[in-house]
Amino acid sequence: MHTILLSMMLLSFGFATAQKPIVKPGSYAWPTTDATNKNSSSVMLSGGATDLSNLEVTANVLATGKKKKVQLPTTEEHLVLVKSGVLTITLNDSTFNLGKGSIALIMPGEKYSINNTGTVPCEFHVMKYQSKAPVDLARGKSSGGSFVRDWNKLTFKPHDRGGVRPYFTKGTAMSKRFEMHVTTLNEGKISHPPHTHRPEEIILVLEGNVDILIGDNRYKGQSGVVLFLPSNLPHGLINDGMGQCTYFAYQWE
Repeated sequence: MHTILLSMMLLSFGFATAQKPIVKPGSYAWPTTDATNKNSSSVMLSGGATDLSNLEVTANVLATGKKKKVQLPTTEEHLVLVKSGVLTITLNDSTFNLGKGSIALIMPGEKYSINNTGTVPCEFHVMKYQSKAPVDLARGKSSGGSFVRDWNKLTFKPHDRGGVRPYFTKGTAMSKRFEMHVTTLNEGKISHPPHTHRPEEIILVLEGNVDILIGDNRYKGQSGVVLFLPSNLPHGLINDGMGQCTYFAYQWE
């Protein structure tokens, strides 16, 4: 009887600690919503990853005049990316008005509040993630802690295919290296030939139309779409729309 009970307890523990299924490569579209001015939050992708025990990206709408307070657990980091409108965020006793293309990265255990004081609903993504390695709060603090990047204050560096806005390359509590930039591609241009790298990557389209190779499959994306690129899988992106396209590219390890 004791042996059976012990086996059942171990089995139960195994189910409780089992890792989530790995996020599949591919395209995850911004959900279709009605035109009413109301709050909403929808999960776009959720699962595990090479270096993350949990990865979730949500599509969110904050109605005009609405506020929300968020308290992060000590096991989770947040990356907030503004898709449209203006999101007023209060973080570490400072308040920022973040427009389209701006971001905020919040360390584990901290709290922040968001507010829509504009005249239209604000749309934004939130990436929530937890590392497989132990959380390193000291590393996150020594790298600058929580921070924002305002699109209007970033330098655009033009090149022959379009240009790039560097956001950051730094350690966080969840990652020894987290890198983010925004690329703008001219019509018909490719980002680079198909290539691989060990860190997983997310492409998040701000505007325009893209066509991307991920492994043996091609996917198309437009504003709001999230494209997940697993570790060491060949990928390459082309602007296949009219005019320029602009997208986030960020990876972690």
